[in-house]
Amino acid sequence: MVISLPQVPSTFSYLVTDDVLRARLKTVGVSEYRCEMEAAAGREQGTEWRIVDVGGSRSQRGGISSISPPHSLIITPSATWVPFFDDVDAIIFLAPISGFDQVLAEDRSVNRLEDSVLLWKAVCSNKLLANVDLVLFLNKCDILDAKLDSGIRLAKYVRSYGDRQNDLDTASKYFRSKFSAIHREYSPLPRKFYGFCTSVTDTTTTAGILASVRDMVVRRHLKQSKLL
Repeated sequence: MVISLPQVPSTFSYLVTDDVLRARLKTVGVSEYRCEMEAAAGREQGTEWRIVDVGGSRSQRGGISSISPPHSLIITPSATWVPFFDDVDAIIFLAPISGFDQVLAEDRSVNRLEDSVLLWKAVCSNKLLANVDLVLFLNKCDILDAKLDSGIRLAKYVRSYGDRQNDLDTASKYFRSKFSAIHREYSPLPRKFYGFCTSVTDTTTTAGILASVRDMVVRRHLKQSKLL
């Protein structure tokens, strides 16, 4: 991780939360993190979560070791890895919708957004994940907003967008509807769609979204235990 702090006129540089959030750390292989989620209403103590981050680039979509629950989340899995993750509580899929006008670094003939759509289809349609909750993060909405404000036309790159308004609210609703339709059409079994427009550098909003994910997982466990 490399962080530049030119704004600090001192021999000693101190990291603040915003510096950490904006630092880019490339995921290579599998990274596992453990953290305690804030306690839900009616509970005195939070629950420890295992969060497993797997690289989403094409070069990293290969086989990896099995990681088991309890309370595990898998972020952006590949169809190749699916057999290892059929018993997790939830999969959080990050789709960077700001990449509509960009191509993959490893294959410049492939649009980044289209690659996310194809991977989302693969995850939704896999029968081994039929009973796993899928949570979609339409990520980097702040960057998408800046691009649209600068005059870049979404319809130029996404033909199906048509003559809709070129603003964040309209675009995010369009993408949410598009990914939701894929989820509904390709899922082997009926399941609820969870979709959020996110900017992970916005800590307040992201904290609220993660709380919603936590509650969703808790409800799932209660339902499986026939307590709900």
